[in-house]
Amino acid sequence: MTTYADFAAARAAAEMPPPLLDLPREKLLLSYQGGCLAACGTHALMVFDKSRRIGFTWGVLAPYAVRKAASARGQGGSDVMYISYSFDMTREFMDACAMWAKAFAMTIAAIDNDYIFEDQDEHGNSRQIKGTRIQFASGFEIIALSSAPRSIRGKQGVVMIDEAAFVDNLDELLKAALALLMWGGQVIVVSTHNGADNPFNELLGDVDAGRRRGGHRTITFDDAIAAGLFERVKLVTNTPLTKEQWIAEVRGSYTEDQAREELDCIPSQGAGSLIPMEKIVACLHPDAGKPELYAKGATTLGRDVAIRKDLAVIHATEIVATTLWLRERWMARKATFAEQDAQFDRMMAAYRVVRAKIDQTGMGEKVVEDTHRKYGDVVEGVIFSGPRRLDLGLGLLKRFEDETIRIPNDKALIADLRAIKKKKGTGNVPQLVETGSLHADEFWALALAVDGAGTDPIAYRGYQGIERTASIFSGRDGDDDGQFHMRADQRSSNALFGTGTF
Repeated sequence: MTTYADFAAARAAAEMPPPLLDLPREKLLLSYQGGCLAACGTHALMVFDKSRRIGFTWGVLAPYAVRKAASARGQGGSDVMYISYSFDMTREFMDACAMWAKAFAMTIAAIDNDYIFEDQDEHGNSRQIKGTRIQFASGFEIIALSSAPRSIRGKQGVVMIDEAAFVDNLDELLKAALALLMWGGQVIVVSTHNGADNPFNELLGDVDAGRRRGGHRTITFDDAIAAGLFERVKLVTNTPLTKEQWIAEVRGSYTEDQAREELDCIPSQGAGSLIPMEKIVACLHPDAGKPELYAKGATTLGRDVAIRKDLAVIHATEIVATTLWLRERWMARKATFAEQDAQFDRMMAAYRVVRAKIDQTGMGEKVVEDTHRKYGDVVEGVIFSGPRRLDLGLGLLKRFEDETIRIPNDKALIADLRAIKKKKGTGNVPQLVETGSLHADEFWALALAVDGAGTDPIAYRGYQGIERTASIFSGRDGDDDGQFHMRADQRSSNALFGTGTF
């Protein structure tokens, strides 16, 4: 346990940005934040669909949580449980709560950064979820968890589910959370959209149609702009951009289809992206996508063939312990077959390739025939039938879910990975579909490379071992991330791998 004074001194992030300190209290929140904050208390079930990047958690959920937990029972006080899909979100939420408690002059009794929530899985087996807890002098507390618990049925108070469309097993979590309502509790569900078939969007439909009793508000990016979002951003960050430039930069970071869903609150048809954004973010690393960091390990290639409007893509992934590192991406539009073959030959020579998988569909037939004749059984063609496409996509998804893949933080690559959606097909058999203008060429090249790493590799006769040493850095929870040093004669004097964060 630490006192609030200790916590505040150690966490500068919990301090209100200096420019905001000069604002009168009634001006701290933008009009939409103040309106939503007031709306939180109007219904036992309150649902918000919102744009990304508008300060909803900071300006609505955190101050509401502090007001509830810091108040006495007779004044409507209660415990608050905050649930999100990532540790970073829970940490930022608790920082904001500490900041608002200080701004409101609320008394914090203690903060526990090592709080353990006792939970049970679907089979009744006990499990522990690590979280953070702020205890107030009122006797109530705020608990923040980055994993959806199943044991909240026995709890009382307010349950907040942030970015609900991206939480695993949202249906089951909502069922458990809504059971609190019969005992006077409250459930607040907030999210950007993740497809029309997502349980979050179905919840909105139920509330709007009166099938569930509750309230619903929508806050788009344009709504937040009209309420003064840019002026607040400029006050805090002192950005040199004009309002129009800043808006263009934000919207320009999304494809047109993504902007409709994530900024304008219009869910895409069908399900959301096969690979959730939070899973992609967890696997980003600054050392990925750098061929110069290749450590001579076993490598797989994935190649998507194209000749006209689509991209020709070749991905090289190095197998390092249990983790796949995307080492190199080659892409070209309208490249000749000779140019594509030359790049494939270059990668075959540069890497210790144990498996190369090529899209054999259509124009890929001859490419597979030629490369197989040249390299033998190391090369394998893959015909993209419906079931095979699904297998490839789910194999790539599993890598991201297990966090056993590392990719660079590249907007084009991320957009490609998110362009593949999963929807219900005939007989409820899932199908993978491409939405919008993207053909997702990099998605399929990476899926092929991942698939190659999941099959028995062909023996590589030119293998030369490299010396394993202790990892330069550790992954989450102190686990070795699978990276290693090369021998001194195989690397430069600089460290082979940096210490970038996840």
